[in-house]
Amino acid sequence: MALMLQLIFTLFTLSSNTECSDVFVSVGDSVQLHTQEPVPEFRTLFWRFNKNENVLEYLKKYKDITPSPRLRDRVEFNNETYTLTLKNLQKTDSGLYEAIAAGDKGSVVAVYTLSVLDPVEAPVLSAFPKESSSDLCNITVSCRSDDLSINFMCYNKTCQEKTEAQSGNTVLSVFINERSIICNHSNQVSWKNAVLEMRRFCGEKDSVSSSAGVSVCLLKIVLFSTALILMVSAVITVHIRGRLRKSS
Repeated sequence: MALMLQLIFTLFTLSSNTECSDVFVSVGDSVQLHTQEPVPEFRTLFWRFNKNENVLEYLKKYKDITPSPRLRDRVEFNNETYTLTLKNLQKTDSGLYEAIAAGDKGSVVAVYTLSVLDPVEAPVLSAFPKESSSDLCNITVSCRSDDLSINFMCYNKTCQEKTEAQSGNTVLSVFINERSIICNHSNQVSWKNAVLEMRRFCGEKDSVSSSAGVSVCLLKIVLFSTALILMVSAVITVHIRGRLRKSS
């Protein structure tokens, strides 16, 4: 009971000049939360979640560590640096984490806002002729993810300026250069992209490259066949001359 009263008193007399830090982590990863240095003298150190749940309680005198039953298998504590390690993080672990050093006074010695995010999916980037247009160089480009999309026009390989869409922590961006269109899907923990080559527009370079490839291949076959015929002819000629000499 005395300990509970002391805790209540401590929580009402907290002092802090610790800034809150934003931390972003992928689902399933681990994170280390550090305290400020130096930590003032204390009897008990608490790591709290969303101000109402004790993640861990550390009694300095007895070096006794009591983790939350909910996180018992996913939490580690260093009793020298007072660092808290959370493992196999899930999105439900997102929230506010505070470290409180409780002694004669209570001091907040760490504040973190933790966001646990899913990795993004690869975006889908596609191009198709503009409706009611017979010009294959006049196309609409579409870049989309599960919750975002960007559409813009390109004509004769010249496109609208790059653009961007955002929803929460997720960003969909389009970048355009002379050779390609790049659609990037990202958040604070991951990114993936899709690329559309400019040479696909209008089919000009593709047809030239294809024709050149066939011509080179055909030329190699003709040269090889001609050389083979000449070699066989030479062998037959030498053989016939040898037999004629023996006969004479």
